[in-house]
Amino acid sequence: MSSGAGIKQDVARLLIERDLAFCRRFLECVVEDTGRAVVPIFCMNSYLSLIIHESYRTLKVNNPGLAASLAYEHEETIQRARLSVKFFDDSKTGLDKVGDAFARIIDEGRQAFLGNTWFPPARWLQTDLGEFRYRGRLVATTHTVAFAMALRADALQDLPALRQELSAVARAQSAYISQAAGHLPWRGPSFMNSIDAVQDRDRRSERHFNRIFDAGLPEKMKVSLTAFQCFLNVLDAMLRDDDNPASAETVFKLRYITLYHVLSSLEKLRDEYENALGPESRSLLATMLDHPVSAEIRSGEARHFRNTLIHYTPAEHLASRLSTNAPYYGLVEACFPDRDFPSLRTTVAEHTRWMAATMDQWSGA
Repeated sequence: MSSGAGIKQDVARLLIERDLAFCRRFLECVVEDTGRAVVPIFCMNSYLSLIIHESYRTLKVNNPGLAASLAYEHEETIQRARLSVKFFDDSKTGLDKVGDAFARIIDEGRQAFLGNTWFPPARWLQTDLGEFRYRGRLVATTHTVAFAMALRADALQDLPALRQELSAVARAQSAYISQAAGHLPWRGPSFMNSIDAVQDRDRRSERHFNRIFDAGLPEKMKVSLTAFQCFLNVLDAMLRDDDNPASAETVFKLRYITLYHVLSSLEKLRDEYENALGPESRSLLATMLDHPVSAEIRSGEARHFRNTLIHYTPAEHLASRLSTNAPYYGLVEACFPDRDFPSLRTTVAEHTRWMAATMDQWSGA
């Protein structure tokens, strides 16, 4: 990619290059070890889709020649998937519509997998929810996968068509990343190089939902919270092993934006359901939302920081404080005057670990 005309374009270019190289390393490992890659692909899909969609939008403005040369198919599906990172913060959906999307996913799974045996006593043994654990930590369920992959409404009713659709989207993602990162020095280790096996288990969703989080919450909110839990555990348990210095910026970005939107979404959930929650749930929510680091992540210039991480191009008022020679291009100091990149990176990693553990504690499963 050629340098842009100003510091904003230069910073956007460098941020995009780091993200594309990270994705390219991940996908190279996926190709080399497909046996262990299926669940990590599901776990990373929202982030891959976010990087693809936002980098392409930025390149169309800053480097239209390169953008025109890139293969970018299945744009609608990829765009839907990248919105899953925002959880309840999507202005077009919000808490109610995200909850309704999960309710549809739950109902569709029950229709597809329950009540279809001829022997009535065996129906009690049927399951409609798969869960996936990595090093004992919940990183995905079939419900969260459907959400992160932005599956169409009737996806489980036609599994052969669904496999074909997912395969086509994966090929489109790989083609874009391969072409966009082709000239970059992307080679090196990924967290996938040390990935362990994922354990899976099937459950009956109704029994499972009855015992997780809080009895005052509807099922659709419990599975929403499960999605928050899974995203945080992926970042803490899986990506913790990525010690490649070239990945540091992208791993930090994924942790920060996930924390930002999980915290914002938890606040929306508390506003909506606080009166229905038990004392322990209210206490845990207060502990997470009132933590000093949680407040810092969402205070002051944090919104502009988050916007830059997602959309790549810094706001105009930040430009004078940026430098391509500074750690993380001066973005941290521009938005958090009492911080530098190493300190915020360490704090965000530690807070991701703490938030993940707290969500695990709240889930009770």
